[in-house]
Amino acid sequence: MGKEVKILCFIALALVLMVGITPALAYFTTRVSANGGYTIDLTSTTSIDEEFSDWEKRITVTNTKGEPVFVRARAYAGSAITLVYSGEGWKAGEDGWYYYDSALSEGQSTETPLCVQIQNVPEAADKASFNVAVVYESTPVQYKADGTAYADWTMTLDIGGKGE
Repeated sequence: MGKEVKILCFIALALVLMVGITPALAYFTTRVSANGGYTIDLTSTTSIDEEFSDWEKRITVTNTKGEPVFVRARAYAGSAITLVYSGEGWKAGEDGWYYYDSALSEGQSTETPLCVQIQNVPEAADKASFNVAVVYESTPVQYKADGTAYADWTMTLDIGGKGE
């Protein structure tokens, strides 16, 4: 009986190993590939147009595609340069940005440009190499419960799963 028990144990062990190895081999040998995809458009597209003459920049922002947005802009220059802002429909914020008071629908531009007069320019300054950088941002229009439109400048885009 010792020999028969050993053979039965060997057969049982072989069956257990075969049952356990088959899924393991499938895990290591299965391969899948996929093609295709979908383009997801998450935001509106805006553009800026800057005109420069007589030491003044005139900035116009356009919502070229997508949902209605609010826009804001500001300019940067060296510390010796003074920048004076003006423009109907543009309001100075406490944070240094200038906010356009109306939302821009798709295809709509700011009706009046944000004008940035550049003052205290050194006499030796060359218009061709002189630079005042303009930065602008847009944010989708949000709505309060009563339907009033507002801008939420603290809103961030959640791309789901990145950085977690």
